[in-house]
Amino acid sequence: MNMLSHPVANESANVDKHWRALFQGDFYARETKNGDCASLKTCMGKTQHYGPLRVQRPFYPEGNDLLHLYLLHPPGGLVGGDELSIDITAREGAKVLVTTPSAGKLYRNETDMQQGQMIRIQVADNSAVEYLPQENIIFNGAKGTLNTLVELKGNGLFIGWEITCLGRPESQALFEDGCLKQSLLIYKDGKPLFLDRLNLNAQDGIMQSRAGLQNFSTFASFVINREVSKPIYDKLIELQQAFNQAGNNKFIAVTQKKDVLIVRALGHRAEPVKGMLEKMWEVIRPDVYGREMCIPRIWNT
Repeated sequence: MNMLSHPVANESANVDKHWRALFQGDFYARETKNGDCASLKTCMGKTQHYGPLRVQRPFYPEGNDLLHLYLLHPPGGLVGGDELSIDITAREGAKVLVTTPSAGKLYRNETDMQQGQMIRIQVADNSAVEYLPQENIIFNGAKGTLNTLVELKGNGLFIGWEITCLGRPESQALFEDGCLKQSLLIYKDGKPLFLDRLNLNAQDGIMQSRAGLQNFSTFASFVINREVSKPIYDKLIELQQAFNQAGNNKFIAVTQKKDVLIVRALGHRAEPVKGMLEKMWEVIRPDVYGREMCIPRIWNT
């Protein structure tokens, strides 16, 4: 399967041998009235799914206009031949926050078959999608692919991060064999806005290089297709300096480019890296979205 083409796979193909799962969700804004007051509610429209990939019922902890969605993958990880396809479409006016209850995992792959995940997110004009999953853990011996494609229209807003952990250093299970191909591609009105690709082999020098991972096993990217205000950017730089000066084997960097803010992080564990990104999100969200940070309650379970 071409992981960037995102076809609807044949449910019966290899179903007895491998788990190929798909979720497609369409979200739209519907006007609701309470007396003389009218407001918009984000609703889940047509959905399609097969295989071990499901969603919980929608949650509205921030009001009816913004829907929180939890993607569930009960097996918890992928082996050779397993592929996940996730397609999220936010129609005009819809606002969605997508997250996961636990880490994704790419297990050791001793086959020549595909092993990976394809995320496609379509954001219409005046709509917004926040994609804030838990980390992906790449086990020793994995040969995985993680691709995310974001297609924006007009004033559509995307706020998203990806956290990747190579091996399990705390268990002395290092990533010493295997490979990972990973991409985060963001297009606006059909034109490239942010294109990020990684082709990593456990034996590559990039694992130790000063221009690469510098012997860190966890790395993350956090991208927002907006330019933040000067006071907020200054605050982000203050946070960056505070995190980096504190040591604790984690580092973060902030870069503002035209129409896109990029935050990069390195560490040895997912939890402190995610903690830094959450602090950045807390500062950025009110500026670009007009909303205070609202932690999905599933993160606390």
